Amino acid sequence: MATTINCIRACPWAKVLVLMWLVQLATGEVSSVCKKIPAIAAEDSEEKCCNIPEMFPNETLHACMGEFEQSSVSQLQKSCKFATCVLKKQNLVKADNRLDAEQIKAYIKDKVKASDEWKSLIEKAVLQECLPMVEKDNAMAKQMKEALSDCDPIAGLTMACAAAKLYSNCPTKDWTGSPLCDEWKTFLSKCSTTMEDLNEMYMLVESQKM
Repeated sequence: MATTINCIRACPWAKVLVLMWLVQLATGEVSSVCKKIPAIAAEDSEEKCCNIPEMFPNETLHACMGEFEQSSVSQLQKSCKFATCVLKKQNLVKADNRLDAEQIKAYIKDKVKASDEWKSLIEKAVLQECLPMVEKDNAMAKQMKEALSDCDPIAGLTMACAAAKLYSNCPTKDWTGSPLCDEWKTFLSKCSTTMEDLNEMYMLVESQKM
């Protein structure tokens, strides 16, 4: 399972979905359109679909990967710890482990090297859509935290949700376009609005044994 967020930039989009390490839990109703995923690109495919800007410095990603890559904990726990590590190293997490919305907003403005259009899309995805949705579903977050040996899932859930949002709203100038890319864009735009649908997406991708 990939555990580096730079797959958003460098890998076929379907592989980014493996960042969505949501644990299969008792959830609400899943939208019918989210119960069947498009085809998954081959491992060696060069198709990127959307040129999403880098979010975090490579040194931060490598440092966090190094901390957990050789750990004996489960892959789900590694992914959870990796996401939290990245955000903490960028000072985007408060002392109580909640994500710091003001710091995130400043980070997007000052640190992310991207156009104003992309910065606006990132801010909307993270702060207006994903973080509120993830924090609102306290019951699922609590269940997931227990399943992950108390690793707080909020950071990873927010990153995974934002990845789906950014892809489905990719600006035309950064969209490479192909029938497969278009299928994923439609799928993600319809299946990233609830925790239940995000969970269903993850389980479907896992079922393909990526």
